[in-house]
Amino acid sequence: MPEQQTELASARFDPRLPTYFLLQVLLVFLICVVCIPLIPIWALLGRSFHKRQVENLECVLTPRALKLKRGVLIKTQKSIPLDKITDLAVSEGPILRYLGLCSLSIETAGGGQGSAMGHAHLPGVANAEEFRDLVLEQRDAVTSGQVSALTLGQETAASESEVLVEIRDLLAKVEGHLAERNNGRPTSE
Repeated sequence: MPEQQTELASARFDPRLPTYFLLQVLLVFLICVVCIPLIPIWALLGRSFHKRQVENLECVLTPRALKLKRGVLIKTQKSIPLDKITDLAVSEGPILRYLGLCSLSIETAGGGQGSAMGHAHLPGVANAEEFRDLVLEQRDAVTSGQVSALTLGQETAASESEVLVEIRDLLAKVEGHLAERNNGRPTSE
């Protein structure tokens, strides 16, 4: 059975993020002269697509990993171990700055500059600096071996109690089958 991890924090995404995605696509259409006729169509239809895109964005901090989900047509999930994170950068491009947004870039061991490997990008994270500091604090606790004993103890206790409940239920089933087999006579202990 998969291990459930406690959620320490979750990134919130700014409601202006769909506008950012829309402006980004419209700018690409404008640069690509052939796509200019698509601008009015995408200006009308794109907002709902980008709204769904933001609804499908998720970033959750657990005691040992940062879990990312994204995508509308192609959905991806990443689990980045905290001890592999080398840097979290908060940045603003011109469109992000115009909208008052910033993005969080996550770099991990194994990915170099200019490489998509070992890199994740989350635009429009509300309170990006606070979320970055929280992730880095948890990463430091993991790498120094000081992961909260309370957090890990809660996970262990929850999984142990789930196993005990399963064992109890299985024993009850076995007892029921034995009782049926003995035609209702109680089994000897």
